Amino acid sequence: MKRAPKVLLWLLATPILGLVWLWTSLAIHYSSLPREWLRTPLAWFVGVGGAIALACLPRRRRTALVLFGTFIAVAGSFASIRPSNDRDWQTKVAVLPDVEFDGDEFTVRNVRNFDYRSEDDFDVHYYDRTYDLAQLQALDFIVSYWDGNEDIAHTMMSFDFGGVDVLTVSVEVRREKGEGWGGLPGMFKQFELIYVLADERDIVRLRTNYIGEEVYLFRLQVTPEEARMLLVDILRSVHELNRQPRFYRTIAQNCTTTLVEHINSVWPGRMPWTKRILMNGYLPEQGYDKGSIRNDLPFEEVMQLSYINEMAVAAGDDPEFSRRIRAHLEDV
Repeated sequence: MKRAPKVLLWLLATPILGLVWLWTSLAIHYSSLPREWLRTPLAWFVGVGGAIALACLPRRRRTALVLFGTFIAVAGSFASIRPSNDRDWQTKVAVLPDVEFDGDEFTVRNVRNFDYRSEDDFDVHYYDRTYDLAQLQALDFIVSYWDGNEDIAHTMMSFDFGGVDVLTVSVEVRREKGEGWGGLPGMFKQFELIYVLADERDIVRLRTNYIGEEVYLFRLQVTPEEARMLLVDILRSVHELNRQPRFYRTIAQNCTTTLVEHINSVWPGRMPWTKRILMNGYLPEQGYDKGSIRNDLPFEEVMQLSYINEMAVAAGDDPEFSRRIRAHLEDV
């Protein structure tokens, strides 16, 4: 009977050790080891060897200490991996924007405004634009769904200065040339983060007219002053990113959670963490429930009126693109 507590303790500890060992194997696989061809077989060797050791070796305490020591060594190496702004980037994310402040005015360097013929065929254009915070009128929230997925979407914010001056902020993965995308690699420091500051004729029209995503635009119920506070907080991070690169993280630092950090930085507790932030395709519903978007119509009708694909296709490359995709705001 004296062995029963030890056995119970081991049974409770084994799943925890298993998860730790799974992380260790994945961290090796996605590590910065100089010999890339060695990473996968080494990860398999460590993972399988650790599993066998946990299951079969008689000296379990010693085995656990060895495995934990290996974990500490791998975790230390993993912690030493640093993000960089100096890589061979894919063209769409090759240029970082920057911001210069002068009182209420600020100048954005490298506003992206590509001219697309298809998703992968485009002419590269950037421009610099000076904006006046005093002219900021409204803030819009954009949700873009792909492949019929209702749970996960890409989210952006557009700051409307009136006329044709609309500045869109999109937090994205900054990938290198030849680099694919995956949620799991994004948990292991495989991608850097970029704030794309773009013209809507680029970043919205790309999704509506060329990729074929389903895009919705909602006017947020915030005052111009609140919109200014949020924009300044975001622009400070845009400026800082030029000097201090950051990793994109699939959960903690993605297109939505990064914006949520800014919102809660300006207004603590405004957006409490819920499953709808992780399953961000449901954020319009959350906004409707909380009154962040207009909710005096049935939710389905608000969604229908906020759908902008047809207006975006009709607008094409019209300089009035941003105004034309907001025609529904007279009704919603």
